[in-house]
Amino acid sequence: MTPGLLGGVSLVAALILSALGLVLAVLAYSLRDGRYLEAAKRLSLLTLLAAATSFGALEWAILTDDFSVSYVANHSSASNPLWVKLVTPWAALEGSILLWALLQTAYTWLVGLRAGQSLDVWRAPVALGTLFAVQVFFFAVMVFVAHPFDAVPNPPPDGLGTNPLLQNHWMMAVHPVLMYLGFVGLSVPFAYAVAAMVARRYQSWIFETRWWTLVAWGFLTAAIFTGKWWSYEILGWGGYWAWDPVENASIIPWLLATAFLHTAQVQERKGLFKGWNFAFITLAFAATVFGTFLTRSGVIQSVHAFASGPVGAWFLVFLLGVMAVGLGLLARVSSEIREAGEVRWKSREGALLAGALFFGTFAFVVVLGTLWPLVVEVVSGAKVSVGAPFFNQVSVPLGIFMLLLMGIGPVLPWRNTQAEVVRNLAAMLVALGVGTLLGLALGLSLGVSLAIGLFAYNLTAIWLMVAQGVRARSRSLGIPAGQALWELAASHKRRFGSHIVHFGVALAALTIAFSQTYRVTEQKTLQVGETWQTRGLEIRLLSIGAREESNRFAAIAPIEVRSTSREGWGADGRYETRLNFYPQMGSPLATPVVRYSLYNDYYFVLMQFDQEKGQWATIKLIVTPMVWWLWVAGLIIVLGTLYILWPAGARVTSRQVSPVAGD
Repeated sequence: MTPGLLGGVSLVAALILSALGLVLAVLAYSLRDGRYLEAAKRLSLLTLLAAATSFGALEWAILTDDFSVSYVANHSSASNPLWVKLVTPWAALEGSILLWALLQTAYTWLVGLRAGQSLDVWRAPVALGTLFAVQVFFFAVMVFVAHPFDAVPNPPPDGLGTNPLLQNHWMMAVHPVLMYLGFVGLSVPFAYAVAAMVARRYQSWIFETRWWTLVAWGFLTAAIFTGKWWSYEILGWGGYWAWDPVENASIIPWLLATAFLHTAQVQERKGLFKGWNFAFITLAFAATVFGTFLTRSGVIQSVHAFASGPVGAWFLVFLLGVMAVGLGLLARVSSEIREAGEVRWKSREGALLAGALFFGTFAFVVVLGTLWPLVVEVVSGAKVSVGAPFFNQVSVPLGIFMLLLMGIGPVLPWRNTQAEVVRNLAAMLVALGVGTLLGLALGLSLGVSLAIGLFAYNLTAIWLMVAQGVRARSRSLGIPAGQALWELAASHKRRFGSHIVHFGVALAALTIAFSQTYRVTEQKTLQVGETWQTRGLEIRLLSIGAREESNRFAAIAPIEVRSTSREGWGADGRYETRLNFYPQMGSPLATPVVRYSLYNDYYFVLMQFDQEKGQWATIKLIVTPMVWWLWVAGLIIVLGTLYILWPAGARVTSRQVSPVAGD
C-alpha cells in the first residue's frame, strides 16, 4: 500500500466514523439511551486512530519523497533537511487542515473519556455530537475540496519545496502546533455551551469548561508569544508584532476567551452573566474559524497567509453555522437566563465585567480594523489600508485601561467596597504616581514613565493580596509566614496562578513600552576590514563568503563586535550575518543575528553585498531595549496558567481554615 492510498482511505474512514458518531450522539439524546452514547464514545477513539493514520501517511510520503502525492510534490523537496520534512505537514493548506482535524479528534476523544464523569446524560450526547459535527466539516473539506493525497499522474523527480519563510527558523516546528492546539481547544467549551443551552442546564457547564478553556487559552498565549519570537527573528525588520491581518486573527479568539475567563468567575460564584458567557465562548470559537478563513481563503495579503485555496466559501459557511447555532440557542434561552440580581460596579464582579467588556471591545476593534479594507473595496472598489498606526493609537489607551483594571479587580471584594480596600487602592495609586515620576525624573518619555508606574501599581496590588492572605493565615493558625505562604500557594492555585499571569502581563506591557519607544535602526556599507563605530559598539566586517547547503545557498558576512561604552554592554562577540537564497524564492531572505542581553538586544542584518568581488557588505543594526524580557513575560504567563491547571494536593487543601484576603 502506498502512503497516498493509505492516507486517502483513512481520511474517508475518519469522515464516515465522524458522521456515524454524530448520528449516534443524536440518537442518544433523542431516545435517552446510554448505549448510543457509549457507542459514540468508542467511535471517537476509532476516528482519532483513522486521523492519526492519515497524518502518519502524509509524514511517510514526505519523508520518503513520494512525489506522486500532490502535497509532497507541491510543498516538499528531496533536499529539505529532516526537521523541515517533519514539520512540512502543516506548511500548507491541506496538511494544516489535516493537523486541525487530527487535534479535533484528540479533543473529542478526551471529552468522550470525561463525558461519564463530568457531563450528565442530557448534555453529554449534545457536547459529543457538536464535536463530531465539527469533525465532519473538516474531514469533508479534505475529502471533497482540499485533499492532501491527490495523485500526481506524472510525478516529478523533485518537489517545489517548502515555503522558505517557514523553513528558515526552527520555530515553525512549534508555533503552528501551539496555535492549532489553542484554536481547536476552544471547540470544547463551545460544545459544552451548546449542550448547556440545549439541555437548559445553565450553571454547571461553567465549572466543567473552566479547565478546557484555560488549556486552550494557555496554548493560544504560548502560540502568540512564539509567533512574536518567530516574527522577530526571521523577518528582519526588528519588530515582533505588526498588526498583520493574520496576527490579528490569532489575538481575537484570545481576547474573547480572556473575557470569558473573567465573567465565568462571576457565574461560578454568584450565578450572574450567564448570557455573557454563552456569547463570549461562542464568539471565541467562531473567531478561530474566522482566523482560519482569513488565513486559508486568500482574501487578505499577509506574510503569514502562506496557504490559500478553494476552501474560503466552505469556512465562511461553517463560520456562519457556528454563529447561528451558538447565538440562535442563546436567543432561544435568553428569557430563562436573565440576571436575578444586579451588578455592583464597585465590587469585584463589576471589575470583572468591566474587564470582560474591555476585552470584547478590543476584539471588536481588531475585527473592524482587519476587515475594513475589504469592506471598502467591496463597496467602493477603492484600496485602503488600516495598519499599525491605527491599531497602535487604539490599543494604547485600551492597554492603559486594562492595566488599571487588572490591578483593581483582585483587591475588590465580591460585595461592597470596604475601608481596607480603599487603603489598598490608595497604596496602588501612590505606586502609580511614584513610578511615573521616577520615569520622568530619569528623563524617560511620558508613555514609558506611565508604563513604569502601571507596572509598580500592579506589582503593589499583587503584593497586597499575597501579604494580607499570608498574614491572616499565619495569625489564625499560628504558623510562620513562610509556611503560610507555601500552604496558601498550594491550596489556592487559581488565585496565585492569576497573580503570576497578571505579573507576566504587566511585565509584557512594560517591555512593549520600552522596545517600541527606544528602538533605533542604523545601516552602513562597510568594506572588508573596515570598522563602524556607533551606539557604543565597534563593528568590523571580517569577510564575505558563501556556503552551499542542502536546501539553500547562503551568502555569509561574519562580523566582529566590541563594546566601547556602557551603551553597548553585552554585545561583544563574533557573528555570522547571512542572506539565504532558496530556489523557490526570487529574492534572498535575510537571516538576522540577534544578541540578547538583559537590557538591549543587538540585531544585525546583512542587507546586501558585493556579488562580484566580495569586497563590501551593507549591515543593518537595530538596537531594541528589553525584548528579552518580553519572552520571559510570555513564559511567566504560560507558567502561571500551568500552575492554575495543576491539581491541588489533598494534604494542603484540607487545611483551608483561613480565607485568602479578598476571596
